[in-house]
Amino acid sequence: MANDPIENFRRKAQEALSRGQYHEARLIYQEALGYRSDSPEVHYGVATVCFLLGDLRGAVYHFKEVIRLDPFRATAFINLGAVQNHLGSPDEAMAALRRGVQLDPNRSEGYYNLGLVYKQLGQLDLAIVSYREAIRLDPRMIDAHFNLGNILFEKQQMVMALAHYRQALELRPQWEKAQRAVEQSEAMLGQKDDSSSAQPMVATASAGLNPNRHLEPEIHGVVLHDLHKLVAEINGGSQDVIDFLHKEVEEAIRNLSVCVLGADARLNLDEQMTRMDQVMAKLQGMRDQTQRRMFRAKLLTDKIAKA
Repeated sequence: MANDPIENFRRKAQEALSRGQYHEARLIYQEALGYRSDSPEVHYGVATVCFLLGDLRGAVYHFKEVIRLDPFRATAFINLGAVQNHLGSPDEAMAALRRGVQLDPNRSEGYYNLGLVYKQLGQLDLAIVSYREAIRLDPRMIDAHFNLGNILFEKQQMVMALAHYRQALELRPQWEKAQRAVEQSEAMLGQKDDSSSAQPMVATASAGLNPNRHLEPEIHGVVLHDLHKLVAEINGGSQDVIDFLHKEVEEAIRNLSVCVLGADARLNLDEQMTRMDQVMAKLQGMRDQTQRRMFRAKLLTDKIAKA
């Protein structure tokens, strides 16, 4: 309502915030609390101003007041967890953040802050899961890409680390930290390529093929027909794998991630683990089938080379 004094206070405080006058905004919110101390909106505003002023304990107090007055406000839990992590209380932060993403599983910032907490606790695998979920919800979350790249780099998964560093740099061009990370990752990958190239080359069946050789339809026709059919099967199987990854595997990973992070109490961990096992078994079967087709293609290629 236009004549609501609390709404007028909030409007004035927001105007002060837009001008960067944080102390003035805090005074306005505190005056509003004098009129209505049970307003979660006013406490939320005070908590935000306290954070901007560096008064983290004040922010914690008022975010807790918001939660007391409105126990289902996901953003209050997420912001409370973020501030508690800043204060060096990771266990309390984790509890608040997990509750926040339970209330609203679509809050990318909740998963991002969980990633920060898990990284601080040295639980890198859970940090990876959290950052990936944040990126799934918000693919343009630059810091999530960069932090995930750092963990993958630490785990020596250079190709994936480089992909996330490059994504961060694409979203924020000229970012020096991301540029250095890309260069370092590329250098590490270059060292691996150099070391692998020093290994003896393994001879392949194709080495015996003469690129200038003319194939005879009478001699090679049946084999070429079978090879063409097999290549079509391989291409179709590859597309099946891609579709399976995008649908079944991605959904299984997402549900398991949400379950592990406690973001949805309706999901049962044992059921999601069983589902993941089933999906991975099917994926393994598709992989084995592709390998069998590739082996048959090699045999046909050898047959052509020797004919």
